[in-house]
Amino acid sequence: MRRSTWWVVLAVAAVTTGCTAVEATPHEPLPAVTIVDGADDSAPKTLSLTADAVRRLELTTVVVEDPARVPYSAVLYDKTGKPWVYSNPEERTFIRVPVTITRVEDDAVNLSAGPPRGTRIVTRAAIKLYGAETGVGGGH
Repeated sequence: MRRSTWWVVLAVAAVTTGCTAVEATPHEPLPAVTIVDGADDSAPKTLSLTADAVRRLELTTVVVEDPARVPYSAVLYDKTGKPWVYSNPEERTFIRVPVTITRVEDDAVNLSAGPPRGTRIVTRAAIKLYGAETGVGGGH
């Protein structure tokens, strides 16, 4: 072997024997949803999702134009059969709102009580929010 090759071998050996193992630092995963309790046990909770969670859930929203009529796809029923919709008052924030249905017509429902005009509501994947809120489906 030539003399310059020996120097390279010795340099690599010196560097590798002086290395120490780096300990892995534990990584605490960030929750995809943060849930804040309502005013009392019967009040709906406020859900705050990460941007990535909103994307993965493929949530779709619309603005209520007529408070007496909303898309039927926005309605979900709780375990007692009460109808609700999820409002979206702020970006990535969702709150369940009770509604009173008077009639179902095709892909819309007529309401006697529900979110006011201008309220953004979830029309796709609302049941996934309900699962996160209630701990159903492996969310908690």
